[in-house]
Amino acid sequence: MLLLLFTSVGSMMAQTQPLAGTRVNLTVGQLFVPQGYKPEKERIHLVVHLHGAASVAEQNLLRSGEPAVLVTVALKGLSQVYADLFSKPASFRSILDETLQQLKRLKVAENPTLGRLCVTSFSAGFGGVRELLKVEEFYQRIDVLIMADSIYAGIVGDPAQRQVDPNAMSGFLRFARDAAEGKKSFIVTYSQVKTDYASTAETAHYLLTQIGGEAESVQETWAEGWQCVSRFQRKGLHIYGFAGDTGADHMKHLHNLWQLMRRAQ
Repeated sequence: MLLLLFTSVGSMMAQTQPLAGTRVNLTVGQLFVPQGYKPEKERIHLVVHLHGAASVAEQNLLRSGEPAVLVTVALKGLSQVYADLFSKPASFRSILDETLQQLKRLKVAENPTLGRLCVTSFSAGFGGVRELLKVEEFYQRIDVLIMADSIYAGIVGDPAQRQVDPNAMSGFLRFARDAAEGKKSFIVTYSQVKTDYASTAETAHYLLTQIGGEAESVQETWAEGWQCVSRFQRKGLHIYGFAGDTGADHMKHLHNLWQLMRRAQ
């Protein structure tokens, strides 16, 4: 069964009423500065979101209550287009550099500097995040990583054994270990959607196994009726499983990203 992961952004995102704020097209992505945003001591809290309509990402930012600016990168195509883009370190550097330049031009801050950096990803965006984590400069710079039904990997060995490809998971596992030690903040969610490749449930289980963790079964109803069925927490690492094995259930992880942002340390 293939997933919405391989559906174009334009066809899967509902349009919402534009929010008050300023938007600027960057070389990579679109910058959104919410109306009334003021940085603390010139330090900019930046959220970079991969995959999903800018309007939805903006709604998530405002609903989260995070005092931040946002860059949304929404590409047409599969996860490989994100991998191709962010395999070039200049792509992410341009996001960081141009954001600060534009904020200075817009007089949001006289001499803006980058403060807390949060990267969020939905579905196919994982291809880009996987590449970012390979670059030590970016790995060290990312403070918060939120993967909303968004870690997939290949299967190695006997397909019947469903063994997750460790090479595809190395950066995510390193981040998980650092978060479990309190050095990073990492939130992972997964649905019950089954895929030919390793699903988000299987990759989440892989991370738990590798760090020696075990999720507890729960029956929690989050806001918007989102049904959480398992959870794990160790310092800055949070892994949540949610009910549902349909495309609509997959989409809930995008539209409820704001709830995850609130839980990030």
